[in-house]
Parts: sequence; structure tokens; C-alpha cells
Amino acid sequence: MKFLFAAVPQWYPVSPYLAGALLAGQLKNAGFQAETFDFNVEFFNDILTKEYMEKCLEAAKSFCEDEKAMLASADFSDDINAKRVKTAQVRKKIIEDYFKFDGDNISATVDELEYSMKVLKTKELFYDAEKLFKAKDVIFSALDIASLPFAPSRIMLDNFIANSVFTYDFKDVDYQCKNADVNMFLPYFEEKIKTLDFSEYSFIGLSITDLSQLVPGLTLARLLKKHTNAKIGIGGNYIFKVEPDLKKIPQIFSEYCDYLTIGDGETAIVELAEHIAGKRDITDVHSLVYADEDGVVHTNERAPLLKLDAVSYPDFDSYDFSKYLSPETVIPVQLGKGCYWGKCTFCDFYTGQQKFDMKSVIRAVDEVEYLSKKYNSKLFTFVDEAVPPKFYNEFAKEIKRRNIEIYYYSFARLEKAFTPEVLRNLYDSGARFFMWGYEAESERIMKLINKGIDLSYRKKILADSRDAGLWNLCTFLLCYPTETPEELQSTIDVIYDHELVNSCTPSNFALKKNAILKDEASSVGINDFTENGQLHISYKYQSATQTMEEVKFKRNTFEKKYLEDTQDRLWAHTFTESDFLLMYLTKYGRDYVKNYRLSYKRKLR
Repeated sequence: MKFLFAAVPQWYPVSPYLAGALLAGQLKNAGFQAETFDFNVEFFNDILTKEYMEKCLEAAKSFCEDEKAMLASADFSDDINAKRVKTAQVRKKIIEDYFKFDGDNISATVDELEYSMKVLKTKELFYDAEKLFKAKDVIFSALDIASLPFAPSRIMLDNFIANSVFTYDFKDVDYQCKNADVNMFLPYFEEKIKTLDFSEYSFIGLSITDLSQLVPGLTLARLLKKHTNAKIGIGGNYIFKVEPDLKKIPQIFSEYCDYLTIGDGETAIVELAEHIAGKRDITDVHSLVYADEDGVVHTNERAPLLKLDAVSYPDFDSYDFSKYLSPETVIPVQLGKGCYWGKCTFCDFYTGQQKFDMKSVIRAVDEVEYLSKKYNSKLFTFVDEAVPPKFYNEFAKEIKRRNIEIYYYSFARLEKAFTPEVLRNLYDSGARFFMWGYEAESERIMKLINKGIDLSYRKKILADSRDAGLWNLCTFLLCYPTETPEELQSTIDVIYDHELVNSCTPSNFALKKNAILKDEASSVGINDFTENGQLHISYKYQSATQTMEEVKFKRNTFEKKYLEDTQDRLWAHTFTESDFLLMYLTKYGRDYVKNYRLSYKRKLR
């Protein structure tokens, strides 16, 4: 009996992800056989080829010719058929515009794609910034080509935008999962599965962490359930967020999976393995949602609090690191669970996790030291929502005491306990940057957000971080309800302070289903919000001061100008390329990366 944990598209294909490796480690430690497989990185390697580009270009041209008759006699009487016709209309326009405005670049993109993939995977080429940023542009353009036959769906390295004509109601998602004309992943997975042998697996688990993985993840789950004898389980942070809605959909269990695992899976997966092995009743498997023979859905009790020091080390043995679009491997590690503040009104990161808890410092350092030696990597990302300054200081001291050479980055809150001494300790232990949650400059907006930090210390912490040699990547939340133009501009002014803010990650406000603000929306002038589809994680809303469309417009207007103004800088605007940033900071240092100016003129997207 063997278990497989599979990563699904779409996720940034630069380094392996933690979920599958963590569960595989748990099962191995419990005496079961377990492996991992990364469908996501396989997908990008398979489509980012000259042959696939030529196939997509031919399909796009053929589509415009073949669809003319259908569009001329379009039938809008049926909802799904109307959406299919609308998709064809939108797709035709996107394809025609692409050949009209980007046609001159097609040959160069196709011809340079193989070399560009080599640049990302080869140290000597990767660490030449001119070559790297040009290679990234070629790959971005190649993914535009790959998207054409399935427009308006769009695949990117850092996102998958599903067909905007369809909603996130299950009937629309289900249709996409079953029809190749609106789902680029369906024909891909149908062919990919034929090349793989799943006969030895009793269970295949898929992790869906974000909305961008919903259509591809369910597409893969349905095919695996149809074509293998394995039990199919779906888990991940996204699944917890939409659990109440999923449980109301009988087809989820009849066509897509056998189990949903809700919340942290380290305890539940061992119990589920024991059930599949015939050693435990299904009713005794924590955190499990399943349907019985009569189709009745059952929800088992949530797993008890994890003792994090007892959790097994993640197991990355099955991953082929050479397939990732990176010359070095950044290993993900979780130092704790949850957020020690957990009260920000807009946030839903903590959804599905147990209450806040940390590993002991000794155990955390033991794990990092073990993984560094086993997988021959000095690069780490700590994938925690927030790590307390006191823990980080002790962690840094222990790293230095053992003389372990690692380099890492993580999220952090702008707490005044991040003193100059603590920040220097962190840098000396291998920290190279932190992703600080700055959010907004306005004190009024920050009170509404309920960030729970002393605002008078924020810029001092950033200055002290800079002086310690660290890079400051700051996240910002634009257009929080009731934010005035003047308040928004004050935040933008901070973003442009490149001495304090080396990189920015701006996002626009969204009203999340699982955020605290949902129950307090009227306090910020939101009196009307509705479902954005059964399986969407945010609401449609109307604010007293601005619409959702106005929020997106303001954010997009700012980003366009900011990207133009920082076009020659390295990672002035980033989030998904954090691993690349870590590699450059480790090799060259903060000042080199900060002061480098590209000769290559990047494409603005």
C-alpha cells in the first residue's frame, strides 16, 4: 500500500512546495510508503517548448477560421451554450489582437524559448541579470501564446486566471473541468496520465491552496478518480475556506474525490492511512469529510492540537529538483502554525489552521540543519504567517552557535521588538530579507485594519533593517474601504521611498468570506455584499465610497506607473519571485541588487 501526494497547477514553478513533502514525511515516519509528484512543474516543463508553442499558434489560427460559422448562428437560449458562444467571441478578439499587436515578436519568442529555460536553470546564466530578465520576458510571452487557444483563460508563471465568462458557481466550474475547449488543463492531463503508472497507489492526495488551482486541481482529481483505482483526497487551505459550500455538492464526492481533508493534515493523514489499511473506522479519522454509500455527507471532528515538535521532517526525496525553473533549490520549512496576532480585519490567511503555536527553537534549527545537509541546499523560506521577534532572535543565536551556513527569508510583522540588535543577529544568521506587512500609511486606515502594531516604529524598523544589511520587501493594501485619495497617496509616497522600501507587493482590498471584516462590513460603509459564486473566496460588494471596479482601477493605475518608473530596477515590484531575490541577495548582497540598473528594457505587463 503506497500513498502519493501531488502538487497541482497553477503555482510558481521555482521550488518544491511544502504540503506534499510534509504529509509524506508524516506517513513514512508512521511506517507507510509515501511519495510526492509535482504536476505543476511537469506542466510548465511540458508546455514551455517550441513544439507546444507551434501547436498553440496553429490552434489559435484555426479557431478564428472554424468559429466564424458558429458565431454567425449563435444561440444564447441556454446559459452554458450562451457562455460558450460568448467565450468564442472574446477568444476571437483576443487572438486577433495578439497577432495584430504582438505578431512581430512571435518568431523570437518561439526561437528563444529553449535558451530562456536554460537561463533559468543554469547558475552561470541565471546570475547574469541581463540574461535572466530577458529570459523571463520570453517565458512570459510564451505563456501568452500557450493561453491563446483557451482565452480568455490565461496561464502565467505566477497566476492562472480562469475563464471570466464563467462564474465560480459549481455548475460552471464543473463544465470547465469536462470540456477541453474552455480548459487547457484537461487535454494536458488526459495525455499526461497516460504516461504515468498509478497502479501501486492506494491513495492520491491533491492540495488546492488558492483559487488559481481550483479548475486545474478539480480537473486532475476527476481524471484520477476516473482512471485509477486509488482513493482520491483533496485538501489545502482553499478547501477549508469553501468547505460549507463543497459539502452541499453531491458531485464532489461522486465524480471528483472520495475525501476532503479539512485544516491541518499531519494528524488526519496517518489516521486516514490506517483506515485505508483496514485498521481504523472511517468515523475515527479526524478532519475528514466524506459521503457514505447513500450519498449522505459526514463531517468528522477536527484533529486535536498538533504538538509541532513531534511532527516529522518534510520529505522531498521524490522531487526532481532539476525540473524547477531555478538553478538552486529553496527549501520551504514551517516554524510554527497560525498567526500570533490573527486579528487583521481583511486577512484570511489563518483560515483552516489550528491556534498559534511554534516549534521549539532547538527543534526548528535541528530540522533546518538536517534538510540543508540532506538536500545539499543553503537556501530556505520559512512559510509562516508571522514569527515572533523573540523566537527569531533565539533561532538566529542558535544558528550562529552551531555555525550553520544558511540564507533565508520570511514574513514578519513590524513589531518594535525587532530592535537593531535583533535585526543584526538575524542578518548574521543568514536572513536576507523580510516581507513586512506595512499595509497603509494612514493611521486611521491602520486602526480600521487592526494591525496591532505601534505605527510610530514602522519606519525606524525599516531603517534599522536596512542598516543591518537586510532587504525590505513591504506588502501594501490599497483602497481599504473609506480610504481617501489623500490617504492612498500617502501610502504610495512610502512605496516610492526606495531607501526604506526596496520591493513592494501591492494588493487591492477584497472582502474575503472568512475575514473578520465580513461580520463588521457596515463599520466601513459596506452595506451590500453578495456571493461571487459558490466556490469563490471573496464577495462582490458595494462600498459607500468606491466600487470594486474603482478599487481595481486605482490599483492598476498605480502599478502601471510604478512599473514604468522602476523598469530598470531588480525586483522593485515582486512577490512570487522571492526565491530569485533570495538567490541574488545571497550571491551579490543587498547594495548590489539595490543599485543595479538593467540595460535590457523589460516588457511592461
